[in-house]
Amino acid sequence: MMPVEKISPEESDKLRFILFGFIAAALASVWFTPTDLIAEIFPEVFKYESSCIMLNVAGIPCPFCGMSRAWNEFTRFNFEASIYHNPSSVVFFILSGFTVAAIFVLSLFNYRIKLPSPGKTLLTLSAVLMIIWILNILYGHHI
Repeated sequence: MMPVEKISPEESDKLRFILFGFIAAALASVWFTPTDLIAEIFPEVFKYESSCIMLNVAGIPCPFCGMSRAWNEFTRFNFEASIYHNPSSVVFFILSGFTVAAIFVLSLFNYRIKLPSPGKTLLTLSAVLMIIWILNILYGHHI
């Protein structure tokens, strides 16, 4: 169980504001990607249909290549197609949803999650990101 700590109502409001801003930015990035504009300006750099700069420049997919297409399929409950675009997408979306929901609900009661060891948390998240990246390189469909 994650340890929680009591916070002031002002901090709780700030936390919810940041959370909603993060959600809005994430959803906006699904429908509008600035790299689409860059791809029109520099078509010789963008060899693939994807708007991922790393895939187009280096030829290697980033950990989140295919996530926009996977999200579109996930919201239609087409989990097989979601996994097709990015093998880690369904697990990532579900865990992200639970995390956001937990942060939001805790903030309603003026609590927040207290990370016992930020260094270990960063190391764990880095390891998860590497696993997502390896799975996406091996099994993702980017073109």
